[in-house]
Amino acid sequence: MGELPVPCRVAGAVSRLLLILILLAAALPAAAGAQIPQPAPPVATTGAADSITETSANLNGTVDPNSTLTTYHFEYGTTAGYGLTTPENTAAESADPVPVKAAIQGLTRDTTYHYRLVATNPAGVSRGADRTFRSAPGPQAPAVRSTTSRDVTSRSARLLTTVDPNKQETTIRFEYGRTTSYGAFSDRVNVGAGDSYVPVSVNLDGLRPNTTYHYRAVATNETGSTRSLDRSFRTTREPTGIRISLTPSRVVWGGDLTVIGRLAGSALGGTRVALERQGFPFRSGFNEVATTTAGRTGTFRFNVSSLFETTHFRVVTRTHRPVSSGIRTASSALRVGARASSRGRRRARIQGAIWPRVAAGRVSLQKRSPRGRWAVVRRQATKALDANRSRYRFTVRRGKRRTPASRYRVVVLARDGGAHVPGRSRQVRVAAQKRR
Repeated sequence: MGELPVPCRVAGAVSRLLLILILLAAALPAAAGAQIPQPAPPVATTGAADSITETSANLNGTVDPNSTLTTYHFEYGTTAGYGLTTPENTAAESADPVPVKAAIQGLTRDTTYHYRLVATNPAGVSRGADRTFRSAPGPQAPAVRSTTSRDVTSRSARLLTTVDPNKQETTIRFEYGRTTSYGAFSDRVNVGAGDSYVPVSVNLDGLRPNTTYHYRAVATNETGSTRSLDRSFRTTREPTGIRISLTPSRVVWGGDLTVIGRLAGSALGGTRVALERQGFPFRSGFNEVATTTAGRTGTFRFNVSSLFETTHFRVVTRTHRPVSSGIRTASSALRVGARASSRGRRRARIQGAIWPRVAAGRVSLQKRSPRGRWAVVRRQATKALDANRSRYRFTVRRGKRRTPASRYRVVVLARDGGAHVPGRSRQVRVAAQKRR
């Protein structure tokens, strides 16, 4: 085969050159795209709010534009659904996070608001986390808490509370009375204009004994008044004295007695009183025996059983301020038995037991004269009978025939330091001599 003509060779070379140029033109855009990075979405971070007032606040945050033109705004509202936005602003075109802020107005006082930062660039949108703040409350009425009473007596009481003035000059007083309509007022107390709770104490005087009173605290400043819940206390009864008596005041050994008495003062009905005793030899204190409630007029009584030694008694009120009676003494008299028995035509025997045992006791035999007077005819010391009793024995001569019977009795002196007072037996009859 022969060589191609020149025109043909030139045409082939041109074709190859055109193909190379086409391939190069297709490859250049791809190479250029591999060298230029694609823009990245921004990063929005919601910050804390500041400069918070009753109606305005500053919202803060940071935006990382990722070196791309980026705009931002804040969404805000009283719920996490927001509903309001700030104007759109442009963040600095930077490779690092930049601080951003927006001021908002027209807020409602003392209200919680939600907000977040939203940033946008050609690559996308970024939303920061939800955050909240509360608008300032503004002027408030005072707050009151812990209202109570202390030191309640028959005529007075102390009322206490605590007050927060909430940054305004504040005064407080107590309303009180026998119903929830109150009707009486304490003096006003100035508690200043601070922003923390202040304790307040007010004394009430001139109250009625044994009466329920209602009360409440009322605090006032320029914004308004605040009242505590209703509280109540009851004044105590007011006994001012006690008189008592013992019936009988001389009790035969082992016998019973009654303590009766009456209170003096106001509102006495229902007053609790206690009977107290102090046993011989009166070196220890008084001990409670029993309690009871005074009647409407202040009267009361106690029954005491089985008194075995001389004892002091008194009555004391069980009130806030106790009142005590004077001391009354119940004397324990020896119990003396006596019986007469025959010792033949001319003599008789008088004998008996003595309760309790009195080791140093003295026994006196007394005879009654025709005029009714008693005269001692014989004496002797007591003798032991058993662990709890002493005894005695006398022999007497009978009267002459046709004379009236003789009457005798026995009186025993305990001589035990005062634990017992003398005891006396019943009368015994000794008949006159009999005929042979």
